[in-house]
Amino acid sequence: MIKNKTKPNNILVVGDLHEPFCLDSYLQFNVNLYNKYNCNEVIFIGDIIDGHAWNYHESNPDGLSVGDEVSFSIKRLQRWYKAFPKATILFGNHDLLVARKIKTAGLSEKFMKPLKDILAAPKTWDFKHDYVKNNVIYLHGSTGDAIKRARDSRLSTVQGHLHSKSFIEYSVSIKDKIFGMNVGCGIDKDLYAFEYGKPMAKKPIIGSGLVLDNGRLPIIELANL
Repeated sequence: MIKNKTKPNNILVVGDLHEPFCLDSYLQFNVNLYNKYNCNEVIFIGDIIDGHAWNYHESNPDGLSVGDEVSFSIKRLQRWYKAFPKATILFGNHDLLVARKIKTAGLSEKFMKPLKDILAAPKTWDFKHDYVKNNVIYLHGSTGDAIKRARDSRLSTVQGHLHSKSFIEYSVSIKDKIFGMNVGCGIDKDLYAFEYGKPMAKKPIIGSGLVLDNGRLPIIELANL
């Protein structure tokens, strides 16, 4: 029997980074996954920056200033640009804070540079609100989890946003089979930007997702911390 020699589309889905507050080890973890599963595409699920200094919540007065946090984020992201020179990046709620602040100030978005330019990202980094590939939709998520979204749309869904939730769940109807996957994150919970989470019993799940074989096989890998 002749085997199909066409290489399947294998996607690595990187969880929330929240730079400059991402674990140092999270980058190599994802590089290893990309190679282990013979991936040929990378999607960052959103919140690649944190924006602690310009958030709508109280910021740490002893933390980085707005300018210093932006500069440090750019410096930290250089490692990701080098490791994954071509990628799809989905806007997360933290990534969109600058645009929200512009509106709060009553200014037109014409005064704002695109996030891609602010972060000095490569031209081959493609920023989107959502992305559909092989009948799977990838988005950051804002309300609910991935399986709820998948059931509502009847479209397999991969999302981030919920740091303490990571799972794969299927929904099967008489006409289709879909899945929802929350991929985890790469944040360093011990840094000041995440002090809000210290009283919580649930802690961040450090991991990433993979969607292999042209959208048919979702996998979650957790980091060995």
